[in-house]
Amino acid sequence: MDGDRKELTDSEMRYRRLFETAQDGILILDFTTGLIQDANPFITNLLGYDKQELVGKELWEIGPMIDKAAALKAFTVLQDKSYIRYEDLPLRAKSGEILSVEFVSNAYGVNGDRVIQCNIRDISARKKIEKELLEYQLSQAISMHEMVATLASVIVARDPYTGLHQKRVAHLATAIAVEMRLPMHTLEGIQMAAMVHDIGKITIPAEILTKPIKLSPYELAMLQNHVQAGYEMLKHVHFPWPIAQTILQHHERLDGSGYPNGLRGDSILEEAKILAVADVVEAMSSDRPYRIGKGLAAALKEVEVNSGVLYEPDVVIACLRVFNENSYVFPDLV
Repeated sequence: MDGDRKELTDSEMRYRRLFETAQDGILILDFTTGLIQDANPFITNLLGYDKQELVGKELWEIGPMIDKAAALKAFTVLQDKSYIRYEDLPLRAKSGEILSVEFVSNAYGVNGDRVIQCNIRDISARKKIEKELLEYQLSQAISMHEMVATLASVIVARDPYTGLHQKRVAHLATAIAVEMRLPMHTLEGIQMAAMVHDIGKITIPAEILTKPIKLSPYELAMLQNHVQAGYEMLKHVHFPWPIAQTILQHHERLDGSGYPNGLRGDSILEEAKILAVADVVEAMSSDRPYRIGKGLAAALKEVEVNSGVLYEPDVVIACLRVFNENSYVFPDLV
């Protein structure tokens, strides 16, 4: 019997040492009333209260629990389920400072009584770092959008038609991607690539871009080189999307008949497949300085007839739905 008592005493001493030296806050609450029965040094230092200010009071009575109604409801759930967890709970220190903590409570039996142990971990520093990282990422995203907008404006200054074409293609490509239920991150990349997909045309003489008659083989090769030129301009920019590769591939076709590398099928990026359909539909349906457009019906017929041959079927289906079911129209842009 004495051995059992000694073992129990030793166990209690070990727990007490862990309780006093823990680097997380610990509160012991009465299971029935919610009154604080004990508080370790870490939590008193964290909240700025003396132990005497905490013991015998309710946690929501002394101020740390900002939302009293939510705290009372959580206490009821804890009594019923014996467990509750908050990944990010705001607590108010005695000084008024708001702390972010991870809060875990368990109910268990001690010598025939039920108690609640609350483990509280301060995550304020981590939350601050996460906030700063989010702000940095937002700043980077804004900078990338501004960079793309600047590049697009360069094209507009030299060739207003191509600038307008890119904006309209970007609008349609985004609508197609939305219809395909692609992730938001992918949508953003498609829009960005489409906004500058013809940037390589700034290397081509204006008289070739607007020539009203059939181009010579040499001129055609020069025109087709705009995808390679665009790729070379952007390949060293560290976008979080494959912008340069999408620009390079947007004239590739499923059957290998496209350019510049004759890629086939799955060798072509999904973003480039979407851009290819949007590019063809916009270009065919719109008037150009040197010819009248063939109209939207003819453009949609082109991608539908060549679905699975030149163009990705899933993209074509989404494009047709965008126009025929969603009543999409190109925006009036300047």
